[in-house]
Amino acid sequence: MKSNWLMKQVWRNLLFIHRPVPAEELQKLLPEPLNIDTFEGKAFISLVPFTMTGIRFKGTPSVPRISQLHELNVRTYVEYQGERGVYFFSLDATNALGVWIARRFFHLPYLHADIMVNKRGELTEFQCRRKHKGFQHKEILLTYKPISAPYYTKEGTVDEWLTDRDRLFTVHKQKVFRGKLFHQPWILQDGHYSMKKNTITTAYLPINKDETIVHYAQHLVTYFYSFQKM
Repeated sequence: MKSNWLMKQVWRNLLFIHRPVPAEELQKLLPEPLNIDTFEGKAFISLVPFTMTGIRFKGTPSVPRISQLHELNVRTYVEYQGERGVYFFSLDATNALGVWIARRFFHLPYLHADIMVNKRGELTEFQCRRKHKGFQHKEILLTYKPISAPYYTKEGTVDEWLTDRDRLFTVHKQKVFRGKLFHQPWILQDGHYSMKKNTITTAYLPINKDETIVHYAQHLVTYFYSFQKM
């Protein structure tokens, strides 16, 4: 890990719901000049609920209330100038100040939301209701849990391809910005979920539910670097 990191975050209780989608249809949803990335010809959209703790900028302590939030993001996998990364369609979060900072300074599509998380043993109940002006009336309600022993991702597998991404891309005023991060290797578990309500990802259909891949991760420490204009 390089010493010039900008922000530290601890991700907890993550679920990844990865669903294959037609690559040609997904490409139409991306801003130019990003290109969809595929694994063995398959493109994916992923829904990721989790809790973020220990948020702090380098040289500053974690501040209670400000340093923790719940988040739900919808992402896909892209390529730009030979680099592979993540592109976010949306990121719902509970911290209004964090949402403002992310939108204003990092050009990320964060949206303010009410998110309630209830953990009972290994089972997590997660409900997200958007309250961001102009984006209301979108909601997700699901439960999830791990169903296997922990394992490390293996090089060359779809598990690694979906989760081991050390950069993200966003486009603002026709300019591409890249954010890089560092984390230790993922320790995953197979996951199981039950979707009670979903009006957030319906814009990204058609989705192949029969080939859904579900991962769970208990904990990951991440370090983010400054965004760069490409």
